[in-house]
Amino acid sequence: MLNRYIDNKNGTVTDTKTGLIWLKDANCFGKQDWINATRSAAQLADGQCGLSDGSKADNWCLPTLKEWEEMVDRRYADPALSNAAGTGRWQPNDIFDRNSPDNSNDWKYWSSTPKVNCPRIIMWVMHLWEGGCLCHHGENKYLVWPLRDPTDKERKLLSDLLFKESLPPPDREKVCKE
Repeated sequence: MLNRYIDNKNGTVTDTKTGLIWLKDANCFGKQDWINATRSAAQLADGQCGLSDGSKADNWCLPTLKEWEEMVDRRYADPALSNAAGTGRWQPNDIFDRNSPDNSNDWKYWSSTPKVNCPRIIMWVMHLWEGGCLCHHGENKYLVWPLRDPTDKERKLLSDLLFKESLPPPDREKVCKE
């Protein structure tokens, strides 16, 4: 059986359910306000945050609220994130690196999704400890966990893995818009 997450051994992790590529280091940028978080994600490139994937600036972005929802595994809590196999709750030293204390305030991550009809910058935040979404002002400081689209080569590798497991490839639009 194919794992939910695959360590690409280049500073990235592939989510086999969605086809998205996540930064392995979930705390590389620490806490930032939303504007700086967006910039940090967009400027991320090979050679930073443990990356050796050949990525360039503008390949990475903050996840949308929908992408966070796809990552959350509501079977688990504290955090609402599965392990690499997808068979249990995430534990330290599993597929993603997190170098911070395990308390609920250190599991809030920015999304790129704004709250609609707000007169100021109010963005959705994913609280991975509980698996829920919250709205917060963009001046608040939360964690930054970028993702990117797979390259054609990575897409082919994932497609081949899914084919071996008789699973359909993820069908999705491009994540980080050009």
